[in-house]
Amino acid sequence: MKEHLEIARKQFGRDEYARSLGIVLDELSDDTIRMHMRLRRDMLNFYDRPHGAVIYSLADTAFSVLGNNKNTICVALECSIVYHASPRPDTVLVVEGQTISTTRRTGAFLFNVYTEDSAARTLIATMKSVSYRTGKPIDPDVAR
Repeated sequence: MKEHLEIARKQFGRDEYARSLGIVLDELSDDTIRMHMRLRRDMLNFYDRPHGAVIYSLADTAFSVLGNNKNTICVALECSIVYHASPRPDTVLVVEGQTISTTRRTGAFLFNVYTEDSAARTLIATMKSVSYRTGKPIDPDVAR
């Protein structure tokens, strides 16, 4: 397994907020990610629908892991999300993300959040994110 991906997995394992939401890392490669979480009762808004911030948090967590998977500290420059549908409570949300482009200092990413059942996927949200690469290593003992 690639050492820089292991560093990203380890960093995710230390993310208390993601843990509190029940976010699970399913797959991580150099350019893609897949995560999921179950929508709990305490994540509902006053309309008894999942809060938009919870949906955003899932996509943003995927951005954090994918953006930082090259052993270089990256921070968000911009994130924008479009909500396409409201998921039902107590369903599983899945996020899949991909790297669109990278330069020495920036990265562009796209994430789709959806629900999935035996019949079909329902697109819930799309997030576009741009990162800034600081040039500083997450683990200075590992080559980038």
